[in-house]
Amino acid sequence: MRRQRLPFPRDPYWLDARFPGQCSKCAAPIKTGAPIFYYPNSKTIFCDGEDCGKHEARQVEAALFDERMCAV
Repeated sequence: MRRQRLPFPRDPYWLDARFPGQCSKCAAPIKTGAPIFYYPNSKTIFCDGEDCGKHEARQVEAALFDERMCAV
């Protein structure tokens, strides 16, 4: 499933896991095809949990919102 990327190529984004792995925050196993939140700079992945990937995504979206509001 393709998800919308953020404006800059090195920003973190949601994608479906291509390989099995482990969440960087809660150490939960991640199966191939599961939704993950990915940080390309550090190659860190987070599962789809409320306290993991969803929390990280909200933090990134809040930072982008703040950047846009300050730029106006």
